[in-house]
Amino acid sequence: MRTARLFALTSAALCMAVGWSWEARAAGSEDFVVQGSNTIGARLMPALIEAFAGSIGAKAVTLAGSQPEEVEIKLQTEAGATLGAISVHSHGSGTAIPGLISGKALLGMMSRPIDDKELKALQAAGIPDLRASDHEHVLALDGVLVLAAPGNPIKSLSMEQIAGIFSGTISDWSAVGGQPGHIQVYARDDKSGTYDTFNSLVLKPRKFALAASARRFESSEELSDSVARDPNGVGFVGFAYLRNAKALEVANDCGIAYEPTVFNVKTEQYPLSRRLFVYERNVAPGSLAARLIEFVLSPAAQEVVRAEGFVDQSIELLDDRDQVSRLADGLIALDANIDSLVLKDLAFSLKHSSRMSTTLGFRSASTKLDSKAEADIERIAGYVRSLSQSDRGKGVILAGFTDGVGDFAANRTLSHARAEQVKSVLLRALGPSFPPTAVVSRGYSKLLPTSCNTTEEGRNRNRRVEVWVK
Repeated sequence: MRTARLFALTSAALCMAVGWSWEARAAGSEDFVVQGSNTIGARLMPALIEAFAGSIGAKAVTLAGSQPEEVEIKLQTEAGATLGAISVHSHGSGTAIPGLISGKALLGMMSRPIDDKELKALQAAGIPDLRASDHEHVLALDGVLVLAAPGNPIKSLSMEQIAGIFSGTISDWSAVGGQPGHIQVYARDDKSGTYDTFNSLVLKPRKFALAASARRFESSEELSDSVARDPNGVGFVGFAYLRNAKALEVANDCGIAYEPTVFNVKTEQYPLSRRLFVYERNVAPGSLAARLIEFVLSPAAQEVVRAEGFVDQSIELLDDRDQVSRLADGLIALDANIDSLVLKDLAFSLKHSSRMSTTLGFRSASTKLDSKAEADIERIAGYVRSLSQSDRGKGVILAGFTDGVGDFAANRTLSHARAEQVKSVLLRALGPSFPPTAVVSRGYSKLLPTSCNTTEEGRNRNRRVEVWVK
């Protein structure tokens, strides 16, 4: 079933709901380009545009572009008038920012955040910081899967082993516990955000480079299918492109292993989880592009995200038993500098709560919530309201954590301050009628790390506030 059919309501009702006027738009067709990530652009963005068309009572007509990674989607009224033509160019995340700078693209798709080099290029072009929340939007989550052929007996690899395999340092499966056989590496091309993410999380921190013998692909589907057919193959793709291959469990350098499950990707504790971004520049309020952005960030769009095999941002709860088991995993990476009373309080709270799948992060070197966390506050508020209506005895714990650098007591103060900050923002979103005593903040310092503190990426993941239902 095409995803647009999920949203097929009457034209009049939908136009009223989104404030859209056919007559106002059909008179002047709006054409623009969405450029960047192949992970997003190959399937997800076209599906979202098609669903968006249905949400405004229009139909989407997809035409092939001049190149395989390009399509044009025309939005037309029932009478045949064209509201606009949206061209989706999916040549990799590295093409998004140049497209925005040149003005060729109005929206940029990236399966990684803007890097320092791109930020300097934006500044040189006189463009404001696109990482601000009104320019940077997280439309979905994804996990980079490490793939093997279905018959490969290997079930789990550590980050160190993965780095060795993809750099060519480890060249035979027997070196990681598998059957003897020369490992054939498959990888995305240099323009791919998937490759950038894999490179920054796996290879660069260990000062490795991708093996020169790796077979490179622009298409995630072709890469996945090639690995599935090769008994000695290994590769990496986004979460939606598993197809017929087998996804391996990934253990971080601290020995904590995570399955590539939807929940682990939503919490961003799966070592190769990532965010999928849309960046905007100079989008006029009320325009077709502005309406598209509004739609792709809506709850309705999250249904499309799920239907296309990506990870949506709706809230799930972790089973109580799994919540308790997290303590044992966290103790693996724990140092001796802890407060036993705080540890006991953590154990008690874990035993009597369930974790939400939403984890709130902070901007680098800041106590300010990042763009995803700002959007997540509204999702959490909605969930908490419905929870309190169904069971007035329920409440939430905002559990703050830091990385492993520094003194335990000082970090406890910092972690509690972060939780208090989130509490104040959440209570504002909940409104004055919501009882503030139902939201409790806790600071747990460097306890319960989900990542290693040996890299900046790992430390960033550990600086967080979790939301637990008690």
